[in-house]
Amino acid sequence: MTGPVPETVDLAIVGGGITGLAAAWAAHQRGLRVKLLEARGTVGGKIRSEHRDGYLFEWGPNSFMGSATAIWQLIADLKLEDEVITGAPPGDRYIYRNRLARRLPRGPGDFFKKDSDFMTLAGKLRMMAEPFVFGDARETDTLLDFARRRLGPEAAQYLVAPFVSGIYAGDAEQLGARDAFPQLWQWEMEAGSVVMGALLGKKAAKPKTPKRRGLFNFKNGLGTLPFAIAAALPPDSVRTATVVNEIAGNADHTWTLHCHATKDEAATSQVRAKHVIVAAPPQIAAQVLPADPALAPVRAALLDVQLCRVAVVHYGGTDAGHVAPQGFGMLIPPGEGLRTLGILFPSSVFAGRAPEGHYLHSGFLGGARDPDAAELPDDTLFSLVQRAQEQAFPQTGGEALGHEFNQVIRWRDAIPQYRVGHRDRMNQARTTLQQAMPGVTLAGNYLDGISINDSAASGIAAVERLFAASNAVSARRSS
Repeated sequence: MTGPVPETVDLAIVGGGITGLAAAWAAHQRGLRVKLLEARGTVGGKIRSEHRDGYLFEWGPNSFMGSATAIWQLIADLKLEDEVITGAPPGDRYIYRNRLARRLPRGPGDFFKKDSDFMTLAGKLRMMAEPFVFGDARETDTLLDFARRRLGPEAAQYLVAPFVSGIYAGDAEQLGARDAFPQLWQWEMEAGSVVMGALLGKKAAKPKTPKRRGLFNFKNGLGTLPFAIAAALPPDSVRTATVVNEIAGNADHTWTLHCHATKDEAATSQVRAKHVIVAAPPQIAAQVLPADPALAPVRAALLDVQLCRVAVVHYGGTDAGHVAPQGFGMLIPPGEGLRTLGILFPSSVFAGRAPEGHYLHSGFLGGARDPDAAELPDDTLFSLVQRAQEQAFPQTGGEALGHEFNQVIRWRDAIPQYRVGHRDRMNQARTTLQQAMPGVTLAGNYLDGISINDSAASGIAAVERLFAASNAVSARRSS
């Protein structure tokens, strides 16, 4: 009895998040036949936008930056410029300290104002002394080690630690400085100071096209981008609700992906490809690799990647008294007595996120330091976020905020944690895989950065890497 007849393509991609989609688009532009396989019923991964009851909220990332070159190139390719919206001018950002939200300076002129009470005077002076602190960058530095040495203990606790929670939902005592923020670490390594390294870097940099400034999104949310990529690919390039079980090698140096339907394991299929990009989360990537002893170090490295759990609590309501906090949002340092990591104010940043006269806020809980919080009941999560907001921004007048809309989203594999040595381990895993399985490579936000731009760029780079290697092999065979 024979199995299903394989579909033959140039490139098969495992995973339909922004990484896999960007890879598919880059390969399509090269004229290659592509098949993207996604286990869920839809593409986009954690990039998903939803309209409900007049509110528009994000399941995952909330925006992208003007410097997101890979995203902007995709926007240009797909002719989505008219769908892009610009965030409001930089608004207030807050740090929670001693039971109140403390406004961060908008610029150097605000740093020493009397109402700038996010840090003590001594802490600010120590932070300003960064250029005069002897550089001692070490590859084993955690972010907290790095911040304490460069900026002092107060800035480390009240600026860096919450900043890390806001980006990685991570623990500054575990994340590697060189791994999570390589540019900052490199500046200290090369110039002995973050400030001096940044200044020297700017002087040495060649003139570039002026970058867009600010934060950006789409009129209908970030989910616009993945769906636009999928729609722009040739028909039948994307197959959802399909689980890849294993990648097996063939005698002709091609690869066969054995698959089954997500809801019916008996419904099997095969895809045969010259090249494969595994753009799935690291644990899934480890599972689809062949049971080859040479790949044991790769599987071990992938399974060792820590992915933290996060719960997102969207809530909104009427704001007739205009008392809802305005600006970008608030971060909450560890040790302040609140389980909430931070609260964003999407309706203050982007138009169309809440009905007229209403607000939309988004709280975050869980993360590397408090993973069990992500599993709490919905009403408990909302109460924790509401308590954090009311304590940080006590109402002193006007009509109280209304609450009419709630939505809780849980991610059990939200954000990869770039612990000390992470990048070296991932680079070695990728190299070992490509040596053991020529024509197969990895891509994703656990390799080269966690932003949506990093993720898209990882997929594009994977295509370039595969075909550079393929051209080199072809040249050797023909010589």
